[in-house]
Amino acid sequence: MDASILRTAGFAPVDAAGWRALAEKALKGADFDAALLSQTDDGIAIQPIYPRREGALPLAHSHAATPHAGDAWTVNQRRDDADTARARAQMADDLENGATGIALVFKGSAAAHGAGMTASGETAFAKTAAARAATPFSLRLEADFQDKALSTTLARALDKADARSAPVHFGLDPYSAALSGTSSEAGESAARAKDLIGFNFSGTVLNADGRLAHNAGAGEALELAIVAAALAENLRRLDAAGLAPETTFAATALCLAADQDQFLTTAKFRAARLLHARMQAACGISEPKPAHIHAETSWRMLTRLDPETNILRNTIAVFSAGTGGADEITVLPHTLALGVPDPFARRIARNTQVVLITESHLAHVADPAAGAGGIEALTDALAERAWEVFADIEKAGGLSAAIASGRIKAMVEAARAARRVRPIVGTTLFALKAERPVTVLGSLSDVAMPGLRPVLLADCVEAA
Repeated sequence: MDASILRTAGFAPVDAAGWRALAEKALKGADFDAALLSQTDDGIAIQPIYPRREGALPLAHSHAATPHAGDAWTVNQRRDDADTARARAQMADDLENGATGIALVFKGSAAAHGAGMTASGETAFAKTAAARAATPFSLRLEADFQDKALSTTLARALDKADARSAPVHFGLDPYSAALSGTSSEAGESAARAKDLIGFNFSGTVLNADGRLAHNAGAGEALELAIVAAALAENLRRLDAAGLAPETTFAATALCLAADQDQFLTTAKFRAARLLHARMQAACGISEPKPAHIHAETSWRMLTRLDPETNILRNTIAVFSAGTGGADEITVLPHTLALGVPDPFARRIARNTQVVLITESHLAHVADPAAGAGGIEALTDALAERAWEVFADIEKAGGLSAAIASGRIKAMVEAARAARRVRPIVGTTLFALKAERPVTVLGSLSDVAMPGLRPVLLADCVEAA
């Protein structure tokens, strides 16, 4: 064959109408909408093709300004083993092998999922502070809101060790505690936040967190609306305590779950930035700053059967959160639903992020989805739907009132009940005839949550 044909041959451009005509021909009489249109659990329509969004600008994120992480997001590893010596060794191994952040996960927090450390005193925190002073790493606290002394004890230990060269995220979150039914003391959050802000650490103090709602069954729009409502509640409470809106925005991290739906997850994280910017504009902030967004892989997407498939789900979730602009990502190890993860499961969780950063160079492009018509349309639709739900929550008196009345719990449970049944590889599709043995370091404790409770959707399918 003459190679010149490759230079002269080409395909005539096809517009949307021409593409549709070809698609309908291929469908041979089948209904176009029924065959090629789909929708999210929130009822947002997804078209088969979209034109490029001309003039789209990348959404700003904050992790490029984090010296210890360079241009990449923070690779966060959970320290959630109740065995103190083992947990300390795990943390050292994580930091030596790619992790740039540690999440201290305590029993009783909504993020513990049956694991977690027991309460630590200043002596125990002093060792973490000394390690951080020697090797700077980002630190996140996932603790029970009822433990009033824990965050202050950590702050004092870090301050005493002068461990200030990397961010600290204290994670005060009265609303997840209220949603789970473990606490209703949101009124004191402003005083505690004001105290922690006074230490002048870089990082954040409060969480506006949608993870519990997601893991209990909420769709993307409801998860985003709860995050926006929590941020609005923080703004009101800290304003009453004499803090400016700029301070509250800077002090609040947005926390979202990342699951195996690639495009929806990417759009959800981008939509969170749109909502955050819209709320800053509503507060009259002339120089808005990008939100700090913490992503955690979804608990509800994990399976107990054939747990190795969770590695693939986590990989897609990290890819999606990374391309969506997350500033720090925590991967739940693939065996967490079966027990306290062993070193191998922890290594896989850590390397899922490290490979995507160092080998796939995923963090080298800021907002790679900018201009992609489908994701831009999904981002806008999610942001608008979430804003509508957020406005309804505000009309009902705000997040605390909506939680106290049972409104939020009812919305999440209705979303879970309405969720479409999908095939789950290894559970309902291509199931193993005999499960392989899985090594864990201990069993998980039963989580006493009288309110919303995380649920593995694979368990719901099996039960059904």
